[in-house]
Amino acid sequence: MTTQKKAEAKRAFLIEQATACLAEKGYAHVSLRDIAKESGVSLGILHYYFASKEELLLAVISSYKGRFIEELEREVLAAPSGKWSAALARVLCRSLQEDRKLHRLWYDLQVQAMYVPAFGEQVKVIRSRLHQLISRMLVRLQREEQSSLTIDEDSAISLIYSAIDGFLFQFLLDELQKPEDGIVHFEQAFAHLMHALFSSESLSPESR
Repeated sequence: MTTQKKAEAKRAFLIEQATACLAEKGYAHVSLRDIAKESGVSLGILHYYFASKEELLLAVISSYKGRFIEELEREVLAAPSGKWSAALARVLCRSLQEDRKLHRLWYDLQVQAMYVPAFGEQVKVIRSRLHQLISRMLVRLQREEQSSLTIDEDSAISLIYSAIDGFLFQFLLDELQKPEDGIVHFEQAFAHLMHALFSSESLSPESR
């Protein structure tokens, strides 16, 4: 293994360890020293790869959210237009089962973004990718279902994003709620939203 590949592997390992630590305790309650201890490396080694806790959190969020968005793109965009909301629900349910604590970290970052400009930029980048994904799905729905939006596309994207983001946030506030139960309520509310956003009767029931 080359020196560069060793460095990349070490960096990936540290991000993985930091992800587990930050997801468990939250950004405010974890120090670089804590992460170094959990990773089995010296604080100096951790500083060699990440200059600050802020830089490390950005790497963690970029890695986690990147995987989440790729999963959405792979499964939701590949689903038939009449099945995309069901595919979305499956991805969300599975993600909440497997990565509940990581989703908490995303909201932690958004709060920190009010005070740390670098975090704000990262939040904008991630939101932009999610907005683009929603836009691609809306374009496809309008084309394949021969339907049209009742409002402008930017407003529709914002409403859909807010519905998904709001569902995740409200779910995370209830520690006892099971993902499969929460998804049932989400699907019902989401169906009403989609029905309100489209004017054509040609939309299939699952798209509404």
